[in-house]
Amino acid sequence: MNEVVLYSLGEALPVCAVCNKPVDKVESMYHPNYMGKLFRVYCHGKTEEQMLSDYDVCSSLQITFDLAFHRPLGGNNI
Repeated sequence: MNEVVLYSLGEALPVCAVCNKPVDKVESMYHPNYMGKLFRVYCHGKTEEQMLSDYDVCSSLQITFDLAFHRPLGGNNI
């Protein structure tokens, strides 16, 4: 069985859609109750979470980060 590359924090962090910079911090942990991996990102004092199921992880060749948070309407103010 091939090992799935979930992320490589040394190469790329998710980019914050609000400030257009890499997020300040990323945490990840496995939750057996939900049968998946939880990713939590922090930037400009806010937190966002995303859960990936075991199925998503096992059926993927690679999982990469994308944008975190939502861009505010009407501007780029935090």
